[in-house]
Amino acid sequence: MLKTTIKKLTCMRIKSILAVLFFTIVCLSNTQAQQQFEISEYMQNNFIYNPAAAGASDAPSVGAIYRKMWSGIDGGPQTSILYGDKYFEKKKVGVAAFLYDDQTGPTSQTGGQVDLSYSVELGSKDKRLMFGLAGMFFQYQIDKGYLLNDPITMGDATIQGASDSKITGDAAAGVYLKTPTINIGASVEQIIHSKLDLLKEISTVNTSLEAQLYRHYYVMADYNWKVDEDNTLVPNALLKYLYNSPVDLQVGMNLEHKDILTLGFGYHYLQSYSFFAAVKVKHQLQIGYAFDQFVTPLSEFSNGSASNEISLRYYFVK
Repeated sequence: MLKTTIKKLTCMRIKSILAVLFFTIVCLSNTQAQQQFEISEYMQNNFIYNPAAAGASDAPSVGAIYRKMWSGIDGGPQTSILYGDKYFEKKKVGVAAFLYDDQTGPTSQTGGQVDLSYSVELGSKDKRLMFGLAGMFFQYQIDKGYLLNDPITMGDATIQGASDSKITGDAAAGVYLKTPTINIGASVEQIIHSKLDLLKEISTVNTSLEAQLYRHYYVMADYNWKVDEDNTLVPNALLKYLYNSPVDLQVGMNLEHKDILTLGFGYHYLQSYSFFAAVKVKHQLQIGYAFDQFVTPLSEFSNGSASNEISLRYYFVK
């Protein structure tokens, strides 16, 4: 009985701490944590991180992703994404677009992005250098009732003075080298540093806190190593950098068997290990699943350290 009570109190405490943490990350200008959602299988959806990769897959496609992080912790991040992309070979133009909804505790972000890329062929249409630009829009929302009813944050003047939502926009740019063997790209998101202005000046405190978006820099690469006629190994990596934050690194290795089965393993530096599997039906419908096991400190909490990601993608091929 005592053990159960302590466990419940611990969970309540964790929930309260997370609520404060999430609110602080989104709103305070001096906290420059990552403001973009993340997905496990970044290589399969590289145009989400780099607008220059729009149309890089050649075959037109549409898809959906659902990701639930920290499954055992109330208020853990969950992300839903709908997307599509197409390459117009005659125009040498790629187009991609996606809509998303990202919720973390008392905060949510809903938005979309349109990517445009232009390709310069390097001797053949299989080798091309792609340049991309993107426009994006967001709506940030704060559930103040979630925070004001929490024992720790209730009555906080900062929360009471915050706006419920803010709609803004920004831009991204990138470059991407596509070849049959090696693919490498670099991009920057939130170039404009758009302001959020979720926090208003509070009369009891003679100051004004300003929230804004910060630039995110990405470098991605993968290499197609043809082991035999049916199998290809694809080592891959994604490097992220945000000013005043540690460099973030994800590395992985995928095994692609014909155009039917993909198996992958990944490591997110000091954060998580992941496993990915996908099956493609008749070269058109791909069904994927990724599982992440987070390391400390989240692994200290029972059933709180896992992440599950489900994806569907349909390729318009004959």
